[in-house]
Amino acid sequence: MRGDRWQGLLLDVTAAPRCPGIVVEVTGGGRLQIRQGPTVVFLARLDAGHYHVDYRRLPGYDPILPPVRSADARRIGGGPAEDRGLRWVYRFADLLTASGVGPLYPGRWLLQPSAPNLRYVEAAASVRKSAGTAERWSELLVDDDAGQLDWYVHGGSGLVLAMRPMSRADDARVKSYRKQVRSGTLPPILLWWVSVLDSYLLLDGHDRLAACLAEVVEPPLMTLTAVVDADEVQRCHAWSVRRHAETSAHIEREISKGTPGAADALVAERGRFADELVAPQLRAKTSRAWMLPGGVAQWEHVAAVTDLARVENHR
Repeated sequence: MRGDRWQGLLLDVTAAPRCPGIVVEVTGGGRLQIRQGPTVVFLARLDAGHYHVDYRRLPGYDPILPPVRSADARRIGGGPAEDRGLRWVYRFADLLTASGVGPLYPGRWLLQPSAPNLRYVEAAASVRKSAGTAERWSELLVDDDAGQLDWYVHGGSGLVLAMRPMSRADDARVKSYRKQVRSGTLPPILLWWVSVLDSYLLLDGHDRLAACLAEVVEPPLMTLTAVVDADEVQRCHAWSVRRHAETSAHIEREISKGTPGAADALVAERGRFADELVAPQLRAKTSRAWMLPGGVAQWEHVAAVTDLARVENHR
């Protein structure tokens, strides 16, 4: 919570496998891959100047969560929006921690009903008064099998990468989800923030997103982000407490002198302090990556098979 605003659910994960079901693996020269179990589902290479990322999406990705039954969607998705968000975040937390095939590894995670790292596109959309859902998601969603993630124009990516091709609006499953969109009971789509790509990966809900776009409705979001651990939060809190005590003591001395505005300054300092105590718990940290077995040679082998070199040369 932050004041009366609910921010998300913190998960202290201890029982997850050391190497998760979906893993980012890296090797020399900015090369990386995303592997789901034994299957490489995404291949990428960072530009040496960090201006862009060349990527190729590979077939074989499987959703990490079981389908939500219509009866459960009606039960969880009914009622006020705030209550829906709380119920869905707990449901997704249970599914993620029980599945064992997602990206969770030991550490602290934040599951929240928003996607703060999409903010630069949200800001642009707020300036363009005519920008609607279709235009916004045409900017956000990356659904090509190969291409580039530009970091230069926008000072980063902040996009949503579909892990499998999006279904058509007339697909049977999409048509079923469109009914849930209209009834307001659709489960959220699940995004995972991967810092090395400066993007979210669409882990679960491709057809739910397609249904929302077909109905021209903003999709309900649930994002998973690795955040700083408890020890670092405690260090930040200790520093904040010392700073707040020193600042408050100074302001209180000014109040005793009758300095104009000092009382208002104390109220503002207390509000700042309250926000500062919450902020470290929600601070994203660099996504963990594992060394790629076989190194550069293995990555080059997969790249040759999938013809990533053609992607890099198509600029």
